[in-house]
Amino acid sequence: MNEKSTIKIQEGKVGMIGYGMLSSLESLEEILGRKYEDSIYWIHLSGMQRAWNFVAPNNDPNFPAEYINYESFYLKNNSAIPYEKSIFLNIIENKDIRLNCILYFLTHEELELFDQFELGYTRIDVTDRIEEHSFENGKVYAYKALPAYEYDAINDEDISIIEQRYLDLVLASYDNMGKEHKLEYEQSTLPHNPNLVAPVIHKKVRE
Repeated sequence: MNEKSTIKIQEGKVGMIGYGMLSSLESLEEILGRKYEDSIYWIHLSGMQRAWNFVAPNNDPNFPAEYINYESFYLKNNSAIPYEKSIFLNIIENKDIRLNCILYFLTHEELELFDQFELGYTRIDVTDRIEEHSFENGKVYAYKALPAYEYDAINDEDISIIEQRYLDLVLASYDNMGKEHKLEYEQSTLPHNPNLVAPVIHKKVRE
């Protein structure tokens, strides 16, 4: 492996990994509420891969009221069918895989915004897993599902959906990076169950 280059993290900033929805710069900026103007690096995490195994109840009591004041339905054969949980990407250990992802730099206050947004995930230190760079003056973090939010095929399969819009967003972000990044995405991601993918609608519950 080539010798790592050193990145000195700017005072007051911290690194954050995007590997799913946050691989989309547009999604990152939407959460930040501003245009992102810092450096972006395409990097690899050693010993990790993506998996479609984060699942959360649509009406999780841990979520803010504005997140759960909705009824959710997936669309199939011209019918709107209620479902209870939504499935998203997660990262898991796999010593044989190198995960392609994106590195951003945020202020500590901005990182707290993502702590709030990534409900059901915990922030883990991945500084030493980055293949291309070593770091001075700071850490790099990624979000990994808490055990209580990991998909259980026995209990979750019949009541859970991967939102088509979310899947399309993730795939489009890697498509936009080019064929090499898209291929690496496929090689470092456990395949999703296509039977769980569906367009959905959310209806606000009347108060």
